[in-house]
Amino acid sequence: MKRDDSFEGLLEYAMRLISRSEVTCSQLKRKLVARGASRRTSEKVCRELKESGYIDDRRYCELFISTHGEYGFKRMKVELLKRGIERDLVESMVAFDQEDEVGKALAMICHWGPDLEMEKAWGRLSRRGFSYPVIREALRRTCGEAS
Repeated sequence: MKRDDSFEGLLEYAMRLISRSEVTCSQLKRKLVARGASRRTSEKVCRELKESGYIDDRRYCELFISTHGEYGFKRMKVELLKRGIERDLVESMVAFDQEDEVGKALAMICHWGPDLEMEKAWGRLSRRGFSYPVIREALRRTCGEAS
């Protein structure tokens, strides 16, 4: 079957992509360009889908944040920026709250169990994007001593 690279064909391809999962405008543009669309055409397709409400970077952020509760503040920001979300939107959607971060870190430590070594807990939390002060405080509260 011959691929349709006209605007309508690319729009149909984009609709198939977004029917499978939520995507950012930037991700969709990259996929369209990889398929052979010009940057201008990929922007036109994205604009059309944004105006129709089919793609929405704010909605993507909300969904991502709600399904990645195991990520710390730093990793959440990095992951959203990697997906092409504009920095201003990321800054407005991902707010740092020290107590909330410590609470999330504590919950993860408790979930992993009491036999987990402090060094391993530190590494796991660090890879999930928790800051050193947050990790230190969570471990202090868990173990009764600062690390």
